[in-house]
Amino acid sequence: MEPAMELMDRRPAHWLPARLLWGEGAEAQVTWLHGEDARFSESFLQETFNSWMRRPINAAFAPVTSLERLRARAASLPGIAPTGFIFHVSRCGSTLLAKLLAQASDTLVLSEPPSLDAIVRANHREPRMAEALQIETLRAMVSALGQPRAPGQNRLFIKLDAWHALQAPLLRAAFPDTPWVFLYRDPIEVMVSQLRQRGMHTVPGVLPPALIGGADPSAASLEDYCAQVLGAIYAAGLAAHAPGRSLLVNYSDLPNAIDPVARHFGLDPNDPDFKAGLALEAMIDAKRGGAFTPDGDGKRADATPATQRATATWLTPIYDQLEAVRKA
Repeated sequence: MEPAMELMDRRPAHWLPARLLWGEGAEAQVTWLHGEDARFSESFLQETFNSWMRRPINAAFAPVTSLERLRARAASLPGIAPTGFIFHVSRCGSTLLAKLLAQASDTLVLSEPPSLDAIVRANHREPRMAEALQIETLRAMVSALGQPRAPGQNRLFIKLDAWHALQAPLLRAAFPDTPWVFLYRDPIEVMVSQLRQRGMHTVPGVLPPALIGGADPSAASLEDYCAQVLGAIYAAGLAAHAPGRSLLVNYSDLPNAIDPVARHFGLDPNDPDFKAGLALEAMIDAKRGGAFTPDGDGKRADATPATQRATATWLTPIYDQLEAVRKA
């Protein structure tokens, strides 16, 4: 065994696969970072990894292994099996939902892991990774990221990137027993938020068109491009919906929707530990400047005519379909 892997395997929860570097083939090199005592308190796992990179041990010693070694490691060091996935359209309360779920002491939440995204995208680069190998690698990556970080942790939730809704069939093939929620919002509010500060999936040219529903940045205004991408995500969430396996959640129902979400994932929303965690999160939010308050009215008021037209063309019809299914 490589010395670096022997060291990491002694404390598997202390070392996480943080990023991938693709070579000329269909395989990649995995860089691991050390975070022995870290809780994932940041909104995104990438922010956690950024802080870990400043630690002396990671500046001096960041092991690099092959994906093959990652896959082999999963057999001997399995992590927590995923309890649930959070699919979402972006700017719709998914970070709030992830933080609420993370309050239970037995729960680990991973928010948009960049190394998992790299594997999800592996079938959108050349040469493509074969689907069977991609599924095996996805399972191995989740196993490595999902090592329990505290005594008694036995639940794992993963908040995925927004564009992963279009990869729901792949993720369902990899994790057929894992339920999920699809969180969405009145599209005019999402559009205004994205046009104020764009996520990478709504910046033309950042993600390949095949990954985001085929939106063509050269043939659309900025408003139309953003609406096309978001429309593809909304449509993918509806197409993947499987009653009993998935739950549709509208932002307008937050934070009260945490109870049905908890029950959907097999959690007891009345568990004292869970309720205490929610109360703690509410107290933290108050110290940050106030508890959760909807901001839809302000966003709708800021929508320009171009934003309204693009939303009506590309988003409103699919949103209405989602609402009809959710309320049925």
